[in-house]
Amino acid sequence: MQLTSPPRRVFGILAAGTIGLSTALLGVTGVASAEPGDAVAADAEVAAALTAPPAPEYLEVDSVGDGSLTVSFLVYESDPGVEADATGYEISTNNGSTYAALATQTPYGNNEHVGTVTGLTNKQTYDLVVRATSSAGPSADSNAVQGTPAKPVGAPIGLTVTRDQGKVTASWSAPTVAGSYDVAGYDLGIFTSEMGDQFCSTTATVFTCTADAKPGEGWSINVTAYDTEGNPGTRSAAVAVPFSTTVPASNGSLTPGAGSSSKVVAGKTMVVSGTGYQPGSTVTVLIYSSPQVLTTVVADASGNFTVTVTVPAGLAAGEHTLVASGVDTLGNQRFTTLAVTVSASGGARLAYTGTDVLVPALGGLAAVVVGAGLIVVRRRSAASAA
Repeated sequence: MQLTSPPRRVFGILAAGTIGLSTALLGVTGVASAEPGDAVAADAEVAAALTAPPAPEYLEVDSVGDGSLTVSFLVYESDPGVEADATGYEISTNNGSTYAALATQTPYGNNEHVGTVTGLTNKQTYDLVVRATSSAGPSADSNAVQGTPAKPVGAPIGLTVTRDQGKVTASWSAPTVAGSYDVAGYDLGIFTSEMGDQFCSTTATVFTCTADAKPGEGWSINVTAYDTEGNPGTRSAAVAVPFSTTVPASNGSLTPGAGSSSKVVAGKTMVVSGTGYQPGSTVTVLIYSSPQVLTTVVADASGNFTVTVTVPAGLAAGEHTLVASGVDTLGNQRFTTLAVTVSASGGARLAYTGTDVLVPALGGLAAVVVGAGLIVVRRRSAASAA
């Protein structure tokens, strides 16, 4: 939160800089000259007139650690010429009776300061205030807050994630490292590198949960135990969310693009188009039986897409299913599908138009080979002109 500094008041620095000058120094021309010592004295007088900087505000306990508390607070800029600049900060754990230096950082690049006080006793409650230090003395105290340090619960172990028919199931085991307080429950988060969300929560004795799957690829899940005081423990390692092991129920059809059909050779490309997706959303194209991600594409302003995919070279010949996984205009999962017939890369090739082209290979029919080649070229030229 970026705060605006208070209105700056004009202070007569020039006037202060001339304090102590005698009017006897004025000549008939009205021009005065001052000795170097006069300027030094004037600066000292200005510095002596400064007051302490503003008190820090909005003190909060951000996190609880093993024998430590991390706090944050906001500070205003000092009023130039009136208030001295802050030179540092101090924290009191006994509501202002005694203070200790507090090293702070500004991780958010504004006037919010964050610092950690250590050497505290777990499960003991402390009354915290902070203040600024300066050449004019300390500021007034901030607001007071209470904090109770505690050893965090360890990370849950053995997290596994499975996915089927639009649902994700996560399972795990209880932490093996105890904290200062008992485990009260578990929170699970689902996230990508760009966004995150709450997945589900359970009680202390429930170690599995199922919720709606997120579309596309790149999603992961982690689990965190929280204690009876509401303190989060150590987060588990993230586990990637797999795609369903079975072909999901179809919400519509994929369409072969121009020059493509539902018959393709392993290792070759084909073009497919889909509709009904949320405009600007990412759609992931996979091929089953065992799901393999082929590519991702962004739906256009009408929720449609056309994309070229390469069928894996090692894919077994036979019947397979292309699946486009994404979300519809309401944010619900949408799967569009196309059944495809894949032939082995070493076998008879299927043209993208879906028609079989067989070129004779007999050595005694060279003229026929040349003629057949011309026919193929002419047919392709005609198709291109169309």
